[in-house]
Amino acid sequence: MSRAPRPAAKAGKPARPSRPAKPARATKAPRPARPRPRALGRATYHHGDLRRALVDAAVAIIADKGAEAFTLREAARRLGVNHRAAYRHFADKTSLLSAVAEQGFVALIDGARAEIAAAAASDAEARLLALARAYVAFADAHPAHFRVMFGPRVNEARPPSGLPATGIIGEAYGLLEAEIRAAIAGASGGTTDPGDADVTDALIAFWAVLHGLASLVLMKRVAVAPAELPGWIDRIVGLTLRSLTAPGMREDRFF
Repeated sequence: MSRAPRPAAKAGKPARPSRPAKPARATKAPRPARPRPRALGRATYHHGDLRRALVDAAVAIIADKGAEAFTLREAARRLGVNHRAAYRHFADKTSLLSAVAEQGFVALIDGARAEIAAAAASDAEARLLALARAYVAFADAHPAHFRVMFGPRVNEARPPSGLPATGIIGEAYGLLEAEIRAAIAGASGGTTDPGDADVTDALIAFWAVLHGLASLVLMKRVAVAPAELPGWIDRIVGLTLRSLTAPGMREDRFF
């Protein structure tokens, strides 16, 4: 028996109209690359002023930690510069300390000359007292410089490392020597030219007193108010000066 024919398939649903294609997105222009941030402070140190900045950083570190505690790398780190840049100006720690000492000697000499110039030109004792006040005042105002100037690191070599004796140290020594020579000659009424040995011994005696006073002030071993410091220096140093410039002083009698 033959099967009945299948009914015709229903007409399919009408096809959905195709969606219009989305317009292509416009490509964004690439963002410009951001410049890498520079190390803090690096942009400041152009045109040769990094050397001065390193000296100032060393002084600050020495004031905080002492001369032996700081390193050249730490000075560079404080300024935000690579330590290799610091080594272009200073070969090592001693070289940087020598620059600190040189800066200190320049300031000390300038201060001493200003004080001496304010004293009477004909009064040798007044000029030496003025020099003494300048010396102690410098140590009190610039302790970091003072400790480096007379510390072991820059004075262990002869001549001192980075500071030739004919340079800034020689200038400081010459200033003191000239005033000592004039004071000894003035004590004799100008009739005697003191010998070099006399002047050297007197200079060392005078310097020992100045340096001892300055060290005592730095170590807070003497209780002297800042306003009273000049008068205190005059009294203490005056005792030495009266021995050094006493009339009739012989080579073997400085005290």
